[in-house]
Amino acid sequence: MLLSLRHMCSGFGVDELSERQRSQFLLKWAKRSSFTWKEIIQHPKHGLGYEMMPARQIHPTPPEHLQQDKYMVFRHDGNQPVVGFKVGDVFHALWFEADYGDVYDHG
Repeated sequence: MLLSLRHMCSGFGVDELSERQRSQFLLKWAKRSSFTWKEIIQHPKHGLGYEMMPARQIHPTPPEHLQQDKYMVFRHDGNQPVVGFKVGDVFHALWFEADYGDVYDHG
């Protein structure tokens, strides 16, 4: 599993996260990086795994060339999500949620 921050959207990047959130994200992603995508699928969505979310539920609008029908949602600090998409073995992060509810409604 590889991570790309190349397509991070303005206002939802690493700079918006608290020091704790950045640390928790890095620690969790380091654990994920030791697994294959087939292994990650076996993990719960609120653990090291992910869930797929329809684009209509995401608040920010991605650049047109990065629009998807569904996005992958991983959690970092508690249930704070990082949302993006996968191409090959690479997860491309688009949005970090620093404040609960900024990227999508949590119900």
